[in-house]
Amino acid sequence: MRKSKVLAKLRAGRVARICALGSPITMYPTLAAHFHYDGVWVDGEHRTWDPREVQATIANHHAADIDCLWRPSTKEKNGLYRLLEEGASGLMIPHVATAADARAFVQAIKFPPLGDRGLCGGGRDASFWVGAPKDYTTQANRETFLTVQIETPEALANVEAIAAVPGVDVLFLGPGDLSLRLGCSAAVTDPQMLDVQKKIAAACRQHGKAWGRPVGGPDDARTIIELGARLVVLGSEFGALHQHLMQCESQFDALLNEVAGAPVSAAAPAAPAAAKTY
Repeated sequence: MRKSKVLAKLRAGRVARICALGSPITMYPTLAAHFHYDGVWVDGEHRTWDPREVQATIANHHAADIDCLWRPSTKEKNGLYRLLEEGASGLMIPHVATAADARAFVQAIKFPPLGDRGLCGGGRDASFWVGAPKDYTTQANRETFLTVQIETPEALANVEAIAAVPGVDVLFLGPGDLSLRLGCSAAVTDPQMLDVQKKIAAACRQHGKAWGRPVGGPDDARTIIELGARLVVLGSEFGALHQHLMQCESQFDALLNEVAGAPVSAAAPAAPAAAKTY
């Protein structure tokens, strides 16, 4: 049974470093591990994944020895614990609004006596039953984690009760959805969002749970860490591609404007005006 690096950090009171992924990029878990991330948050809620891509992506996390925190497209019990059988270290469940919701997900993904997860033992998490530990179910409960997302005013009103549910490990603020419903900015420093973060932090402190959210840079990360956040998402392939292509666009613009304004060399005839495009 692989040990969770995220849980090791959280149990030590340290910050778990997480980056995000929404596409099946083979190299991503290895790169994330190289740059000292503890886990990758993989989005299956808003992105499309073929089942074999799911298997391969989680397997790549195991090969890189980095946690895979999967946000699934389903809340169906069998579909959830199958992701753990494939080897996901944790699941992030969107739109958890009540303590009853949270208890249902604990039941779905934790083995008895804590929950009611179905037993197979033939998955990657049990090393396909080759040398599986005798206390496999106990280790699985200990080394996998449940993250529930606080994304609605109802969830915020119930945040203390949700944090109190045994088997819930992390409360994760969904700033996009919650800000949409509260009518404020998703920014870490928005006054209303600051109040939200303080409320979640207080509930987690009271019940010994971790909390976190995605951030856009080190200043935002510092703000939430000072509020007690321990699961911090900073970095994604989506943001990296946007940033890189935006830089390349600027470089292209500067280069092509320079070329367009340069005198034509006598050694090469000028192209016809109609054919000259940049």
